[in-house]
Amino acid sequence: MSMPEPDARARLRETVMRWLDELDAAEPAPEGVAPEILASSEAAPDLFALLDQLTALTREVQLQGRATNRLHADLTAAVERLAHSVTPADAVARRLAEARREARLEVIGELLEVRDRLTRGLDEAERRLAALRGLRARLGQRPLLAALVEGTSLARERLDDALRRLDVHEITCQGEPFDPTRMRAVEVAEVPAAPPGTVVEVFRPGYTSNGRVLRFAEVKVVAGAPTASGPRGDA
Repeated sequence: MSMPEPDARARLRETVMRWLDELDAAEPAPEGVAPEILASSEAAPDLFALLDQLTALTREVQLQGRATNRLHADLTAAVERLAHSVTPADAVARRLAEARREARLEVIGELLEVRDRLTRGLDEAERRLAALRGLRARLGQRPLLAALVEGTSLARERLDDALRRLDVHEITCQGEPFDPTRMRAVEVAEVPAAPPGTVVEVFRPGYTSNGRVLRFAEVKVVAGAPTASGPRGDA
C-alpha cells in the first residue's frame, strides 16, 4: 500500500482540523427564541430534578383524573334523580284523572248514604202515618206526619236527580231474577207464590254508574236462587 504524497497528507490534515473546529463551535441560536431562555438553557439539566417533576406531574394528572371521574359520577346520578323526579305529561294526566275519579266516587258514596237515611226516615214516617187512627189523627198528628212525608219525599227526589246527573242509577231488583253480578243474597225465603230465584225484598238498594257496579244490592231471594254473593262494590 503506497503512502499519500506529503501535500495530500497536509491537505487532509487541514480538512480534518477544520471539521473538528466546526464541531466545537456553538450552534447558532434558533430564530424567535428569547435570549433569557437561551441563557437558562446553557446549564446542564438536573436529571433527578427532572424525574421528580415528572413524577409530581404524573401524580397530579392521576388526581385530576379521579376528580373528573367523581364529577362525572355525581353528574350522572343527579341527571338520573332529575329524570325520575320529572313526571311525564301523560303520567300527570293519568294521576289527575284517577284523582278526579276517586273524588267523584267519594262524593257519590256520601250522597248514597244520605239517600239511605232519607229513605229510612220516609219509610218510618209513612208507617206511622198509616197507623194513625181515631183520637190521635183528630189531634193533628196526621197533618204533621203527612207534611213530613211530603217534604222528605221531595228531598229524596232532588237527591235522585243529582245522582242521575252523575250517571248513578239504582239497580232494579224487586220481582226480578237474582243477578249475582249486581246483587248480594243476604236472606233466602220460602215463597210458594213466587218462582225460585226471584227477589222478593230489597234490604239495601244497589247502584251502577257507567256500567260499573258502585254498590251491590242486598236482597231477599226465593229459595232456589243462586246465593253466591259478589264482592262488595260500595262507592
